[in-house]
Amino acid sequence: MKTTYIKHITLALLAVIFLTGCNDWLDVSPKSQIEETDQFSRPSGFRDQLTGVYTLMSQSSLYGMNLGFGFAEVLSQNYDVDASSDWQPISEYDYTNDKVKPTISKIWNTTYSCIANLNIMLGNLEKANKAMFQDNEYSLCFGEGLGLRGFLHFELMRLFASSPAMNGNDKGVPYATEYGKNIPVQKSVNETMDFIIADLLKASEYLEHDSLYASKSPYTHTQRRYYYNYYANELVLSRAYLWKGDKENALKHAMSIIKVQESSLKSYPFSWVHYTSMQAQNVRDRDLIFSTEHLFHLAMDETYWEEQTNLYFKSKGGTATLSPSETKANKIYEVAKGYGNDYRLLRGYEQDGDKRYICKYWVIDGSSYINMYPVLRMSEAYYIAAECLKDSDPKRAIELLNTVRYNRGLNLESNNLPATLTSDEIQNEIYKEYQKEYVGEGGQLFFYNKRLNNPSIEGATRPASKSIYVLPIPDNDKEFGGYDN
Repeated sequence: MKTTYIKHITLALLAVIFLTGCNDWLDVSPKSQIEETDQFSRPSGFRDQLTGVYTLMSQSSLYGMNLGFGFAEVLSQNYDVDASSDWQPISEYDYTNDKVKPTISKIWNTTYSCIANLNIMLGNLEKANKAMFQDNEYSLCFGEGLGLRGFLHFELMRLFASSPAMNGNDKGVPYATEYGKNIPVQKSVNETMDFIIADLLKASEYLEHDSLYASKSPYTHTQRRYYYNYYANELVLSRAYLWKGDKENALKHAMSIIKVQESSLKSYPFSWVHYTSMQAQNVRDRDLIFSTEHLFHLAMDETYWEEQTNLYFKSKGGTATLSPSETKANKIYEVAKGYGNDYRLLRGYEQDGDKRYICKYWVIDGSSYINMYPVLRMSEAYYIAAECLKDSDPKRAIELLNTVRYNRGLNLESNNLPATLTSDEIQNEIYKEYQKEYVGEGGQLFFYNKRLNNPSIEGATRPASKSIYVLPIPDNDKEFGGYDN
């Protein structure tokens, strides 16, 4: 296991060099071992390390495909995948399939590579001379590093461990907090969630210096959405508390986002997609990914992203394409109930050949809304808050859901959810919103079902169980590290 863990670190550090193109900021020995003291002798070295992590996160192993529109989303059953495609065994949760196992290993290994990089940076930040940093750069690096470490461990938990509702005493994933010879041991799901929340809470203290949070100007530093920022961390905290079953704290952190949106500063730092964007005649002028609502997104390499979207979201992809059939899309968006004007359907799909496909990721010449993948969006805060309030304040819960629906083009009074909905009916509407909102986005519906330990997944060929909800830890780490789940 030691060699496996060290491999994660070595590969990640080399990736920082080759993917960021910053060959001049390090002296590399003949054996390609990076001299940390040289890298972290100046503030730019810490930012370069973070850039390397963001770059790794945007690769196909993670949010460039597997944790984005690909593997994780296929688990949600929102797509109609071709029976002859490589996606089919994934849609059947056949995790031991020879075509599936390498993908699972890539997710595990690349995520731990990112975590290893973060731990190296955080360890060096603790030893660094703070005086060499300008403004709030030290706090931002520390906050981003801690926050991303918590976030990425949580992503591994959502895939490779039981949810607390399934069994909080099952084994969680190894929680790595330092780079060294000591290999992290597995703790329980509940204990691991406490580690995650502790990192996120500490990150929040540092990220209070984030210009997205600290500045009250609607015109300042919106580029911070390309980095793990204060509000992204608030949403992950809310998500983590809800995963753990702590609705009080989940609501608290969700409302910190909602209150900003409902305040006089609603245009900053995030806002609902504007209806004029949805009404634009030319598709290049439509903000199909609702970018103004992103709390955190990743920049994608344009050439790579165009290749991916052409392959998986256009007719030229053949059997590899990923999209709901027209029948399934109409069912998801409740067209029979008169909800066909929902932007997520009306503008989110375009004809290519004889079929309609998801078009929000298409790379369109002249568009300002391309080459970015939404990792965290503010609508989730509304769904979390509604779930937390459905028993204590159902009227407010329904109001929150109607706010999202209104900003999705369902703005007629007849489109509103009635104020008489019961708690169970509100929960069902939340489920439907997760299904509508996140088609093609990171398996959010799968994780919704897992969090609640739902006994079935709509569209799955067999009942839900631990064998479906929990991915197997890769063989190398089972064999040499003694890890199991």
